[in-house]
Amino acid sequence: MKKQLLIITTLDTKGREAAYVKDCVERLGSQPILMDIGILLKAQTDPHITRYELAEAAGYDLDRFIAKRDRSGAVRAVQEGGAIVAQRLLREGKLNGVFGMGGGTGTAIAAFIMRSLPFGLPKVLVSTVASRDVREYVGTKDIVMFHSVADILGSNEFIRHILGQAANAVCGMMHMGNTIKKGRPTVGITAYGINSVCALNAEPLLGERGYEMIAFHANGVGGMAMEEMIEQGLLVGILDLTPHELADEIYGGYCKGIGQKRFETAGKMGVPLLFAPGGLDNAVFSPHYPMPDTLKGRRAHAHDERFCVRMDKDEMVKFAQMIGEKLNKSKGPVHVLIPKRGWSEIDKPGVELFDPDIDMVFVDRLKGILRPGIPVEEIDAHISEAVFAERAVEILDRMIKKIEKSPSAG
Repeated sequence: MKKQLLIITTLDTKGREAAYVKDCVERLGSQPILMDIGILLKAQTDPHITRYELAEAAGYDLDRFIAKRDRSGAVRAVQEGGAIVAQRLLREGKLNGVFGMGGGTGTAIAAFIMRSLPFGLPKVLVSTVASRDVREYVGTKDIVMFHSVADILGSNEFIRHILGQAANAVCGMMHMGNTIKKGRPTVGITAYGINSVCALNAEPLLGERGYEMIAFHANGVGGMAMEEMIEQGLLVGILDLTPHELADEIYGGYCKGIGQKRFETAGKMGVPLLFAPGGLDNAVFSPHYPMPDTLKGRRAHAHDERFCVRMDKDEMVKFAQMIGEKLNKSKGPVHVLIPKRGWSEIDKPGVELFDPDIDMVFVDRLKGILRPGIPVEEIDAHISEAVFAERAVEILDRMIKKIEKSPSAG
């Protein structure tokens, strides 16, 4: 049976280009499905799924939006309906990959639909805005963005070459399969540049106990991607060793971008969680993510063009309150492990931001917030020392095995 590729674009403005991609896909031995997300003019190429079908799937009357010249409403109708239809095709076994192309609006709609689909399903998006910060389009998902360089408007050899390359890429991805193979049970771990040694120490220890490790860069998106993987049942345990994202979220730093689910999904799903305050000693800023005036005059560490600013006692109280409230919601096992000799490579003896007294404000406050049953264990080590990783892996492994042996696990 041929692999089926969903092609998403505005057929009123990019119908010729869609027809070219359709031909490429057919020559490559796959079956194209054209989805029209155009809202302005008549489609230049006949779609397999019309814009009206999309709007109807989401409960909207597209003609009403068009009659009122409500462009934003029409966009909402086709993107929400597009996600519903794409998910239905996937459930029915009629979707092996997704290809999108567009300018600003087309990119936004196609990316919205792609973000609604699971990890592993091939997703390629040719876009005129791929040279910009694409975080709003990609989100946490495995979307590959091709920069079209030229506008996708007008027929020429250059744009056909770009579209052909992208079509070849997504078809090749589809023929590799869209299911992430299940190997050894996987443990998620958070890390970032000045707190990555702990993850490096933990990986071989996890391997010895029969686990694979997947690391999430604690850059805002990374932590949220981990939350999504927990929700999809892909992770059996979590070493959340770098909640640094919280500091940047509060102060607009480089690693901001976490959502409400951060620090909650493992507890909600009953997945064992080992928590440590790695990186909460600092917030990271850069020329593009400027430091707020309220933090001026603080101790700082130059990382590259980015710089790390020391968090103080007031921030530690705030962090402990927010994290404690989230951990208290947990339905599964949680264990807090505190490294008493520092929380990052710049929070250690001899380095600018080392200040164990400030760190202890967080610990003392957290102990007063956490409900009984969530232990707070302090270890006389730095977070980058091997002994810390050994203890963290030991605790998590014990929690995972306890769940596996419980009657409800069977």
